[in-house]
Amino acid sequence: GDENVCGCTTSGGTESIILAIKAHRDYYCKLYNIEYPELIACTSAHAAVDKACELLCIRLVRVPMNNQTYAIDIDHVNHAITNNTIMIYSSAPSFPQGVIDPIKKLGNIASYYGIGLHVDCCLGGFVLPFAKKLGYDIPEFDFSIKGVTSMSCDTHKYGYALKGTSVVLYRHSDLRAAQYFLYPEWTGGFYTTVTLAGSRSAGMIVQTWASLMAIGEDGFLEYTDGIMRAAKKISNSIIKDIPELTCLGGTKAMVVCFTGNPNCLVNNNVMNVHCVADLMAKKGWSLNSLQKPDSVHLCCTVKHINNEDMFINDLKECVENIKNQMLNNNNKLQGNAAVYGLASSMPSGPVKEL
Repeated sequence: GDENVCGCTTSGGTESIILAIKAHRDYYCKLYNIEYPELIACTSAHAAVDKACELLCIRLVRVPMNNQTYAIDIDHVNHAITNNTIMIYSSAPSFPQGVIDPIKKLGNIASYYGIGLHVDCCLGGFVLPFAKKLGYDIPEFDFSIKGVTSMSCDTHKYGYALKGTSVVLYRHSDLRAAQYFLYPEWTGGFYTTVTLAGSRSAGMIVQTWASLMAIGEDGFLEYTDGIMRAAKKISNSIIKDIPELTCLGGTKAMVVCFTGNPNCLVNNNVMNVHCVADLMAKKGWSLNSLQKPDSVHLCCTVKHINNEDMFINDLKECVENIKNQMLNNNNKLQGNAAVYGLASSMPSGPVKEL
């Protein structure tokens, strides 16, 4: 961005997202005299969007992922825009499959209609810029794109600060001002807060700054290169050496997402990746269980650098274990596999209430 880009620190990605949506609601509702604001987001967008829209009385319009790329579907975005649309929400990358949405195309849409475009860079904020500088194939995703009006970046993820710190950024100060809360009628005097919290500890901000300064640009470049190499090595090994699994999303960044391969059935069934993830957890690996579609992902960090072979060997062993259970019809669902298996078989009402 340019010198007009501004922002503030927050307590985490969820607060950054809520504040960005609050700012867009107040700014664009006033600009266009909108009474019932709407926000467009992909089904893969972080659930903090749902929380924000519920709190701020905004109608959330969910659009599907592209069936091949798992990125937000541009055609559905175009069809979803109405006179009440205040912003489009995008991810760089998305949490489930680690896909970078087509931000440039979304920016063109946002610019054409004069609405906001938020880029959720909470996961990738301290990876993608350095990966791009290192020469990795990273598309444009930030304020260099005309239509982008805000971004969120978590310093407590790949910024290596303590939990409870994030940053929300805006294209210009007028949009940031719409984030603020001011109540001048209180008998105790003017009440003004920049973020959702009234009082905040400066200590969290100081330690975040200290972490960033201690690592420095050279440190982030080194970490990022190692992480990107680890993710690609693991992804390639899954595709090449474990036919029962297949990768989703293309592993453009640090997220390796995989699921059962429908072209390599075991006893007429797709490999249950949630069972695989449960076995991997017993070996000390932390995998996130996902749904719609059923899959799991590994978010590569510095801890995975030089441990890729160990991960792949353990993954092969776990897949072989589950494969033998499936061949013997002895694949009892436990742990996350049981939870996600039950959820997929229940009607939407009870699941939503849970």
